[in-house]
Amino acid sequence: MDYITQGTTKRYAGNKNCSYNNFELTTSDMYQYGCEFEFYINTDTYAYDIAIDEISKNIYTLTDADILVDTINLPTDNDKNHCIQIKPDISLEETGIEISVPITTQAGIEHFIQTICSIIDKYGYTNKETGFHIHISTTKKDGINFNFYKYMLLCHKAGLLSSWKPRDGYSHNVMDILSRNSKQISRKIKTKKGTIWNLEKIEPNHVEIKSIGGDNYHQEIGKITKEFLAYSKYFNQTLEKDTDEIKSMYKEHKEQLKQLSLELNAQFENALSEAGIL
Repeated sequence: MDYITQGTTKRYAGNKNCSYNNFELTTSDMYQYGCEFEFYINTDTYAYDIAIDEISKNIYTLTDADILVDTINLPTDNDKNHCIQIKPDISLEETGIEISVPITTQAGIEHFIQTICSIIDKYGYTNKETGFHIHISTTKKDGINFNFYKYMLLCHKAGLLSSWKPRDGYSHNVMDILSRNSKQISRKIKTKKGTIWNLEKIEPNHVEIKSIGGDNYHQEIGKITKEFLAYSKYFNQTLEKDTDEIKSMYKEHKEQLKQLSLELNAQFENALSEAGIL
């Protein structure tokens, strides 16, 4: 594996003999995807630097994309979103790292879930501090402003936002405000990154999903894949005209909000604003 050094970042040339499909976007793709795997290196079994080198070698077999490896700083290469990155995660302790994949297709995310979770199982571990994040966006930005409130309600109705154990301080469900008492909700949920909601509107055409994670999440490959596909399906539905079922969902939600105290209503609206949903 050949590499060049740029500051603290090692850049490995991609594996042009990779046996896997490169999962690159085509002009006909309406959506693009990304994901991030947070985990800790198992330093009881591997020296940290050796584990990073071995993980890099394993990653090299998965894709023809260049690999950026930096255990000190976040890579700054202009094309970093088109590379696999092995980098520090500021929300984790010293031996915690993150692997992020290049912008890819839906099939590409399925591929990386299958393969990278297996790498984590060999060289690391996951706990309540760690999570798996999904990015979904349209390939075109002009004129796109998805109804993320609709998206949130669809995901909530499907049970996606609460299907993993709560990770207070790392991933918080906006919809929980409707079912918990105000004292539990009003307490501060802080990490080194600040308040984190498990569904966030990043741009008018881009959502980040942070609901998946916790102890041994990387061993739930089937569940992660199934939920990723569901999140993708509901994202597509936000483009479509509202059906009678969707209109009924809005109505039920409005009726639920009417039953809330003014305090809880204000907290809910504030949470939606923080998450970029309103």
